[in-house]
Amino acid sequence: MLILIVDDHELIRAGLKQALQAAGHNIVGEAASLAEARAELLFTQPDLVLVDVNLPDGSGLELITPLLRCIVLTLGDDPTSLQQAHRRGAAAYVLKGEPVTHLLTIIEQLENSTYHFAAPALPQNRFDLTQRELDVIQILQTGWSAKEMASHLFLSEATVKTHLASIYRKLGVKNRTQAIVVALANHLIAE
Repeated sequence: MLILIVDDHELIRAGLKQALQAAGHNIVGEAASLAEARAELLFTQPDLVLVDVNLPDGSGLELITPLLRCIVLTLGDDPTSLQQAHRRGAAAYVLKGEPVTHLLTIIEQLENSTYHFAAPALPQNRFDLTQRELDVIQILQTGWSAKEMASHLFLSEATVKTHLASIYRKLGVKNRTQAIVVALANHLIAE
């Protein structure tokens, strides 16, 4: 598999390159920034891009498109980055603390077309919340009324109330306060 490595740490790039080449993959390029990665993409035709979230000139998530297979590599398990990576079409979200064999297994599955997006505990999968319900949960702790939330999300007040009822049912709670506690505990919203 032809792979482009995008990470601002030279040591990480060197380690990934060594492990990937030992597994029989070809490294077609390396980049330490978003700008370098975009230039590399113009001149190389990678089958896969390994991309870090935090780059000196922006987020590596900006490189992800449905037409480009990307595996996001990151130090942190930030739920927001995870959700963005998934929505943008990343193939996987892998923590840098994982064993290299985990990454190699994912790449092998991608080659065989048997891989489906995986990541450390996607919150919306745990409770089966829709994207719109996640949007409502994000602003739940503001204390806004359903009418104010509806205005902010460009929804009707009745739709927000329907989403709230569904959220409460899915989280197994009876009110906003309990929903906020469960959402915080499960990293559905940031503190």
